[in-house]
Amino acid sequence: MKQKMKKKMLISGSICLLLLLILFSTPTQEFLQSLQGKRYPERPIELIVSFKEGGGTDIGARLLAGYLSKELGQPVQIRNIDGNDGEIGFERLAKANPDGYTIGFINLPTFISLPIQRQTSYQVNDVRPVANYVMDPAVLVVRSDSDWATFQDWVAACMSEPYKMTVSNNGVAASNHIAAAYLAHKAFIELTHVPFGGTADMLKALEEGIVDASVAKVSEVALGVRQKELRVLASFTEERLDFLPETPTLREMGYDIVFGSARALAVPRGTPEEIVLRISEAFRLTFDDSEHLEAAQAVQLPLLYMDEEGTVNYMEEQERYLKTIMPQIGM
Repeated sequence: MKQKMKKKMLISGSICLLLLLILFSTPTQEFLQSLQGKRYPERPIELIVSFKEGGGTDIGARLLAGYLSKELGQPVQIRNIDGNDGEIGFERLAKANPDGYTIGFINLPTFISLPIQRQTSYQVNDVRPVANYVMDPAVLVVRSDSDWATFQDWVAACMSEPYKMTVSNNGVAASNHIAAAYLAHKAFIELTHVPFGGTADMLKALEEGIVDASVAKVSEVALGVRQKELRVLASFTEERLDFLPETPTLREMGYDIVFGSARALAVPRGTPEEIVLRISEAFRLTFDDSEHLEAAQAVQLPLLYMDEEGTVNYMEEQERYLKTIMPQIGM
């Protein structure tokens, strides 16, 4: 009797072991992932924005989400997780369950510059870029009622009283801070940088007269410029901006600085390949949608599509560039 029981237990154990081996074998895992990808998405998707509502990233994310929801057949819901210059939101994306139901924007160069400048709670390789969405050029902006009508006026004021000029930015070692500090370095002027941890608060400080100037992105100030509340003194672009043909570039005035911010869609590292491909395909179809393109143009959102490979290459270029200039500006 004992021998029969032993034999049954041995057979049962062998069957369980065999089933486990089959279940966790590579072909079975690939089949399950393929099945998961075909059924994806089955519920709403959360899209993390690492800054407050009303900033350039938030504006673009909300525009994209509406059209992407139609393509995926499920709601894409924006979740603003701001704090610590964007680090908290980036960490939440990096450490999310890699099941395709948490995606997010990574702001470049901020996503890369923060780990260069300090110890962060995430690493750049913790996420996988899906595609780039926006390439938003930087601009130097003041209130329209300020004393500085031109960039030359502004530089002269900076030179006459070092550190008096206050310039708001979107966080320590974030994109706008780097751009303003590099301009100061090249122009031999001394500024007082005032970090606000996000674009919305940064521009609010400018509009309320708390600071004198700001380095922002085109999409973030376009409405204020159209309403004649803000004045752009110079652009960090290779050529003049289409909607500001009278505004010179920094290069025109002898400062070889081209700077801006890319915003790429990313998923946590380890997200199944089939799901990444599904998101990538839906994103591309959404990007090329004529209604989406018209809506983006209406809010001066400068779109630039790059696939995963192109985005990774751009990130690597940005990392090399940042490691060159950040020591020059004391970061």
